[in-house]
Amino acid sequence: MALIQLSGLIQETVARVAGRQRLTPVQGRLLWVLTEQPRGMAELARIFAVGKANLTGLIDRVEHRGLVERSLVPGDRRAVQVVLTDDGRRAALAFHRDVTSELAGLLEPLTPKAQDDFRQAVTTISHSAGHSTAWGPCQAC
Repeated sequence: MALIQLSGLIQETVARVAGRQRLTPVQGRLLWVLTEQPRGMAELARIFAVGKANLTGLIDRVEHRGLVERSLVPGDRRAVQVVLTDDGRRAALAFHRDVTSELAGLLEPLTPKAQDDFRQAVTTISHSAGHSTAWGPCQAC
């Protein structure tokens, strides 16, 4: 099926870019998710569909590299949120920029109309699946 082939191609691209930046694909995605706003541990566990122990290990590794830090949630002394550091923000933006650039390159063999048709089809499929969040262009890049 075409979607499975496309998924594999995208995963390979993300893994290649992440590797060049000394990240795992999950670390790259984590950094990108955190560019929107700091997130609590429970929210991140839901986003990544992992248990808290696995998430803690992921956060420990990127925190050790100085890309994120944990901080208390204002008004809730028991809750912890994960926040990007300046280095983490730079890494997230570079990851997004490079992935977006490589994926855009995959569309170059298509005519401009075919590219537009492809984007519309992906949007339709995403919305029908209940997924309204778009990767889209990076406003901060």
